[in-house]
Amino acid sequence: MKPEIFSEIGPLEQVFVYSPGEEHNLVLPLDVQPFLVKENQIVKNKEFLLFDDIVDLKIAKKQHQTFREIINFYKEGSCIDIRENFLNILESENISSKFPLINLMYPRDIAAIIGNQIYLTSSSSVVRKTENFLSESFFNNKSDYKECEIIDFKKIGNGLSLEGGDIFVINREIVLIGISERTSKEAIDLIIPYIFNQEFEHVIAVDLPKERAMMHLDTIFTQTSYNEGILFNHPNYNIDQLNVYFASKNSKSQKLIEHQFKLIDLLNDLKFNLIPCGGNNENFQLREQLTDGANSFVLEPGKILMYNCNQKTISELEKNNYKHITSDLFYNNLLTFEKILKSDSKVVISIDGSELVKGRGGPRCMTLPIKRKSI
Repeated sequence: MKPEIFSEIGPLEQVFVYSPGEEHNLVLPLDVQPFLVKENQIVKNKEFLLFDDIVDLKIAKKQHQTFREIINFYKEGSCIDIRENFLNILESENISSKFPLINLMYPRDIAAIIGNQIYLTSSSSVVRKTENFLSESFFNNKSDYKECEIIDFKKIGNGLSLEGGDIFVINREIVLIGISERTSKEAIDLIIPYIFNQEFEHVIAVDLPKERAMMHLDTIFTQTSYNEGILFNHPNYNIDQLNVYFASKNSKSQKLIEHQFKLIDLLNDLKFNLIPCGGNNENFQLREQLTDGANSFVLEPGKILMYNCNQKTISELEKNNYKHITSDLFYNNLLTFEKILKSDSKVVISIDGSELVKGRGGPRCMTLPIKRKSI
């Protein structure tokens, strides 16, 4: 299937996921500690696996299976588990990794489709570098992509990092990208000329706080429908006042230039209705951002998947005319589930993500969309 993403919310045609497996049973308590005490000093753990806790694999497998089954119920055959493909590459190419490849459960970061181009990313963390080589082998050797333009950022990035969780295709004119802990402004400048080789007119970058809690743009914002999205905006962070940079195809430099706009100005200009992650309670805003309340996955405009632990965010969605249905309904009353999902109503589907969230990844993180219908 030819890659095609010209909208973050276009009806889903094909998406890659990576199911959790035995690699999670290799994780030790020390591996999930970001800091260590050495000689009475607190130091960074260079082998921190980017997970907050050890995953219960049996539960994680069941939760991920539910996620896949709901996506495939929405569109049969659309959700493709690439786990076996990657394991075969590891074996056939004799690729070894010092670290358990537990972060592959979040394939959003290892590549991105922008228009009809495939962007192979470059991780900011040493523990995810092997994933970049696996995705390179996968996309370059799969016959489906022989005729596709593939931009391998490892080869043009001069050691900079670029990750897919920061990349949003808003529409056929605008690509929105986060300048984050894991994607630099300089990295974005390097891919802008490739983006402008297509029909896109503007690349807009949002300068995020450089910290783990906001590692990517999709940890604080996701689009859910036409001119609508979930935004984390706790007063301690002044998210709505983040600086914004613009690059335009018709400019001479085609590089990001700081704009007088702030993030809230940009979203208002795009006429976005903003649904608060965690509601209006500051404590719940922080708690639900931690459990990826701002990170939803869109099946089509106004039909989204979220973790069920983010109840305050789900309540805000209901206030904005989303009907809430659960994975329990999917298994216990499929006819009712289908009737609501296929209605004209906006819908939020909640799934259990107690284990899936332990690597700070939400439903969007667990997906790599390959094709969406144009809207």
